Amino acid sequence: MKYADFIFSLDLLHRLNPNYYSSELLLLADDVLRWVNDELTQDNSALIYLRHLYNSPKEAIEDIWPKIQLLANALRSLD
Repeated sequence: MKYADFIFSLDLLHRLNPNYYSSELLLLADDVLRWVNDELTQDNSALIYLRHLYNSPKEAIEDIWPKIQLLANALRSLD
């Protein structure tokens, strides 16, 4: 999995279906990206939640990446 592919897929989902972009999975993916980019403060509730679910940002991306790919591929086929 490439980081750029992950970001491209999230962008594609946002552009092709903005209403779906508010889903829990995609909000989680955005928080993971913010975690990867070190944009979350230590007392941020999103960071606390992510650390509760995953041991590292890499583990988080590896968990949600297949689901993001599935959604993005479905929307690409409609385009």
